[in-house]
Parts: sequence; C-alpha cells; structure tokens
Amino acid sequence: MPLLALLTFTFAALLSGLIVGALLNRTAFERRIDAEVADLFGEIDTMPTYYSEKELDGLPEPVQRFFRRTLQDGAPHQSCTRTRESGRSRHNFGGPWTEFVAEGYLVATAPARLWFARLRPFPLVWVDVRSLYLRGRGHFLAKLLSSLHSRDAQDDATRREILLGYIAELALLPGALLPDGTRSWEPISDRAARFSMLDGELLVSAVFFFEEFGNVVRFETEDRPYLGPRKPNTARWVVRYSEHRSFGELELPTQIDTQWELDDETFHYSEKMIDVIELDVPRRFGASEAKPRNDAASA
Repeated sequence: MPLLALLTFTFAALLSGLIVGALLNRTAFERRIDAEVADLFGEIDTMPTYYSEKELDGLPEPVQRFFRRTLQDGAPHQSCTRTRESGRSRHNFGGPWTEFVAEGYLVATAPARLWFARLRPFPLVWVDVRSLYLRGRGHFLAKLLSSLHSRDAQDDATRREILLGYIAELALLPGALLPDGTRSWEPISDRAARFSMLDGELLVSAVFFFEEFGNVVRFETEDRPYLGPRKPNTARWVVRYSEHRSFGELELPTQIDTQWELDDETFHYSEKMIDVIELDVPRRFGASEAKPRNDAASA
C-alpha cells in the first residue's frame, strides 16, 4: 500500500475513533445529568404548604412589594422550577462571545440547583458545562467534546460561587426567597434589601434591588469569589434582570445578564434569555412526565 494511502487510512480511522468516542461520552454525560436531576428533585419536601400574606410581617417594604406582585395568598408554596435558556458568554475582557443553550433546575425548600449548558465555540466543537449545588456541596464541571476536562472544581470557593448563583436564580422561584430559619432579609432602602442564607456553616448574602412595581431588577454581592486571572482590590458580582413577563400569576424576568465590577472596570460576560419556565415539574426536560400542575409558558 502506498505510504500516502496508508497515512490517509490511518488518519481516517483515528478521526472516526475520536468522533465515536466523543459521541459515546456525550451520551454518558447526558445520562449523568439525568441521574443528577433526579437526585436533585429528591430534595423536594413532599408535604404541601400554602402561602399566607402573614409571612410578610416585618419584612422590608420593597421585599413585601416583590412578594405581593409574585405570590397569591392561599396558593401552594412553589417546590421547584425548570427552565430552558439560550444566550452567549465569554471568559476574558474583550474576548469572543460563545453561543450556548442550557437548562436549569432549582429546588425551593433546600438550596439545590443544577445548571447544564452546551457551548458551541466552533463548528463541530462543543463544551459541556454543569454546575451543581446539592446537600451543601458545590461542583463545577466543564468538558470539551464531553470528554476532556477543562475545569473540575469542588473546593470551598466553588461551593460559595454556586450557592450565590442559586440565590440569584431564585428570582425565577420567588417563594424560595421567603424567610425561614436559614433565610432572612434586612432593609437597606425603599428599593433594596439584603438577603442572607445559611447552609451548614456557610453564610452568604447579597442585595436585591426592586423597581416601584415590585419586580426584581438587580442583584449584587461581594461574597462571590472572583476566580479570573486578575487580582482586583474589589470584586462585585452583579446580575441584572429585565424583560419581565407574566407566567400564570407570576411576573418573572426573562432576560438575565451577569457581570463583574472589578475596581473601576466592568466585565460583562454573560447574557441569557429564559425561553421556557415551568414550575412544580420535578423532572428533567425530555423525561416521561404527566401534565404539570402549572402549565408551561414560553417567553
């Protein structure tokens, strides 16, 4: 066999093997997400409880305004939410944007969140990203072609990072922001209040900002560690909410942008649209399911 033909055959065989391996790993990663979502929803308290406006007694005025806009007296407390999302992100100042599609899952009664995204930096190339907070532990995992680890972190900084991400996402699950033994509010102004959460020994807090009608419009915290290449003196993580739309009786944001404020610079690194929100459906998208208690609503 001529050398060129042999090299061509060898290259084709290697490429085919890599493609098959990547597709098998992609299937395995999807199955892992299936199992983790099922485990996450195992944290749901199965005993139904009902919201009462008496729960607002003593809360800061903007927080009461927020709950009165999003919750109905006598309605069941929300147990969980799931979302389909699309957007773009980048990792460096001035860097290129990468498109992604994602799905997110939140549990109200326990701090539990899974976010799974598939990024497309180049044609035929994808990166799977999974962020998980469950039973007091945080784990961030990113794999090129579902195969090669580009980040695998589950240290204390990652735990704090993901827990604050969970709190920011509770703008989509308002009932989970009601105070209890581990969740509390403090007044700041007529438009802002500080929310704190204690999970085990970990205490984090952030400030929510509300507009005059009660919609949440901004979230900021200095408790989230900045893990980027720079070493700023101050690092504030900021989430901005907009495009509020009605989902049944709820008024929820559908545009969520995130940025870092590092000293005197702003690094805007993520933009996403909430394409679908469903409440009280404790299953992964695509799983066999009964009709949800709250009908799905598309943004």
